[in-house]
Amino acid sequence: MSQKKQAKIKIHYQQLADLEEEKERVERYVNNPYGSSDSQEMKDLNDWLRKAKNFINGSAKKLMGPDVGERHVKHKYSFKLCPNFNSPWNCEDIGVLVQEARRLLEDISRGDQNGAVNRFEYFGWTKNVLDGILEAAQCRSINTISVYGESGTGKTMLVREVKRIAEEQKLFDAVVMASVKQNSRIQDEIARDLGVSNELTYQEASNRRKERKLTEKRVLLILEDIWEPEICWKLREKLPLEDENENRLLSYKILLTTTRDSRVLFDLSEIQFEIKPLEEKEAWMLFEKIATYRTESRRLPFYAREICKKCYGLPIAIATLAMALKGGRLKRKTILQELQSQRSLHSSFHKSYDCLKSFELQQTFLLCSLMGHNAAIQDLLKYTIGLDLFPGVKYVEEARAALLNLMTKLRYFSLLLDSGGNMHFGMHDILMIFATSIAFREVGLNNWEEMKSIKWVHLSNTIDLPIDQLNCPHLTFFHLSKEDPSKPIPPNLFAGIGGLRVLGLTKTWSIPQSISLLNDLHTLRLDQSVLRDAKMGAIISKLKNLQVLSLVGCDLEELPKEIRELTKLKLLDLSDCTKLRAIPPNVLSMLSRLEELYMRNSFDQWAEGVKEQENEIASLSELKQLKNLNVIEVRTNICNIQMMEEDLFSENLARYKIFEGNVWHFWDSSYGSSKILKLKLDAKTSSELPIKKLLKKTEELHLQGLSGVNNAVNELDEEGFRELKYLFIQDAQNVQHIINSMKHDAQNVDQDSINSMKPAFPVLEVLVLRNLEPMEKICHGLVKELSFRKLRMITVESCNQLKNLFSSSTAKRNFLQLQEIRVTKCSNLEEIVDDDEQGTEKDILKELCFLRLEDLPKLIAFCKRMTLFQGQVFD
Repeated sequence: MSQKKQAKIKIHYQQLADLEEEKERVERYVNNPYGSSDSQEMKDLNDWLRKAKNFINGSAKKLMGPDVGERHVKHKYSFKLCPNFNSPWNCEDIGVLVQEARRLLEDISRGDQNGAVNRFEYFGWTKNVLDGILEAAQCRSINTISVYGESGTGKTMLVREVKRIAEEQKLFDAVVMASVKQNSRIQDEIARDLGVSNELTYQEASNRRKERKLTEKRVLLILEDIWEPEICWKLREKLPLEDENENRLLSYKILLTTTRDSRVLFDLSEIQFEIKPLEEKEAWMLFEKIATYRTESRRLPFYAREICKKCYGLPIAIATLAMALKGGRLKRKTILQELQSQRSLHSSFHKSYDCLKSFELQQTFLLCSLMGHNAAIQDLLKYTIGLDLFPGVKYVEEARAALLNLMTKLRYFSLLLDSGGNMHFGMHDILMIFATSIAFREVGLNNWEEMKSIKWVHLSNTIDLPIDQLNCPHLTFFHLSKEDPSKPIPPNLFAGIGGLRVLGLTKTWSIPQSISLLNDLHTLRLDQSVLRDAKMGAIISKLKNLQVLSLVGCDLEELPKEIRELTKLKLLDLSDCTKLRAIPPNVLSMLSRLEELYMRNSFDQWAEGVKEQENEIASLSELKQLKNLNVIEVRTNICNIQMMEEDLFSENLARYKIFEGNVWHFWDSSYGSSKILKLKLDAKTSSELPIKKLLKKTEELHLQGLSGVNNAVNELDEEGFRELKYLFIQDAQNVQHIINSMKHDAQNVDQDSINSMKPAFPVLEVLVLRNLEPMEKICHGLVKELSFRKLRMITVESCNQLKNLFSSSTAKRNFLQLQEIRVTKCSNLEEIVDDDEQGTEKDILKELCFLRLEDLPKLIAFCKRMTLFQGQVFD
């Protein structure tokens, strides 16, 4: 047989092997028991599977012979099995199928920036454990479930998959996940994520349940990193007990994880699940998938299996090393020799670290490792600005974008965990230990024996400080987490380090005088410190090059007037300074370069006058002079919101959270909104808001009061809130309609007036209406076609004049994406949909999948004269 023919035969068998390999990949994806089976992507994959099976079972037999499946496995590349080259199928046909499968799988994953690395993988035992956890979570007799196993086995990925499934399938009313380690205020974090307060005692909650017959809100609470049982017992006593917004008591099902053995959680849980390292076959499947994800070639170097064995079956090591190998960046000599000689997981992490080619990426990784679990991206940003990690970047917003880009790359290399939101991040314990060793070598972290080479110092306590004065000429970063009362910070500690760029002194009781000598300091972070020293202002005022000042959670009653001298300041964070009662006038207005100002849960007693010389405290009008202000979080309790100047807040603000009134408690959005307004309005302020320009740009709007407003859209924004995604209206005394297109009555509305109407709420996704006593209809009259086109959830509570929510014509024309309806405590509601078209059957609300109707004494039917929901299934 000629060499040419032999080569062609070999290509045929290789192509067929590729096809069967892709078929197995697609089958694993399609057979995921918790995937979405009705998505278009899944339908495309099923179509491809049918074509592939038809080819292998039919046309391939014509090409390769009747026993193609068995023969090509047993006799791969055997030239005794000659293909039928006269078959209508050839290598190109097989190649097309293979490429189509890869394209489909890549398209599905394209929205995931972290690629294959951060997705949960289903193997035999992982599916069994996952099934067991989900079954236990739905068992009424089980209150607490625990998952244990050594670091790196995939506990976090497993419980995040539980969270995803629980949310997607609505197994609970809410799902919250938090890390217990190094988090003394975890109960407040849980309350924030649930959007509730944390003030009721257990006995008070029990009494309210009996008195008001409150229903339960079922919560799955996932707590990671449990080290001591006592911590969990104490936490249970401090959990929030009531959702005051929904008037429901919170009932918890708790899922715990620990890296210690099962005895830690034995007394805490009714059932335990152990997570073990992957077996060799499973480890290789994961390694191969990550290393070849979204690459042109599906083939790995022949030594890849040896590399995989050095990961000891731990997914965290497999992911990092597979990413290091991906694309052939690491060669056999440079990786196998080191893995063989070091015989540790750190060697595998080191190879992934070596792939971080840029200095900025490596420094960001090391900084992340110093910040602990569930760290705030905002705090990391403050450090990177201070270290000038992005040379040439002028603005804080640009630095934030550059940082987020680097963090995306770190997640890509599996060196960083995603904390499930856009505000925090995490790092695996094993990686933190590894990164500390790297930092010791590269920046001399805490290396007191080589003091002159130290660049970074990161201490948890003043007891760990071996000297009273630092003689570290290269030191650029110093952080001290807590001042021990038995050993205060030495006053001359910083006298010999004029080149320091970042200084973090959290939980301290004093500020050393030597700080004033730090001429090159760019970032000063004094979070959670007691700042009552009268000399503090004079000390800080010497820091003329300071760009970031963070006083989050400080015990501070008055902002020092000397702050006005920090004319290069770009970011000022006064969040959670709950005792801050005074800001002197002409302090904020002098910070001409200020770009970001954070004052959540802080000073709100702004002066009502507009002339600073007449005030003893700052007025909001000072903010108008901050021409570079790009981000603001602020609350005002000004009795009359009309005291605000119309152009007080620029329309060009990139992000803002502006609260008016003391009724708003939760600053973080449940929806990730970046432009939020929460306003308490009285009769004098509702009709003529001075911040109407800002309303037009707002993504999330909360309104209370609205006295004097009858029609929300017509009177607050005639353009129809074009950018609003989430609307909450409560306790409004006069609102009769959200939209009113009726100038007189239905007979007087002509086609011209309909055409002149502007669509209202074209991008609104969530509408929540509570305690709107006079509201007769949500929409009165005809609604423009593009209005409410993206609305997916509507909640109505205690609106006692409503007889129905909306008409059938409105539902048919506008509510095309509506998925959830929740209606409670509406005493006069008779039906949900009013059939204004006098039909017997309507093709509406096709997407509706969740319906909750509670405490509706006059409810007769969903719709009196219509048959709906044929074949639809509700949760």
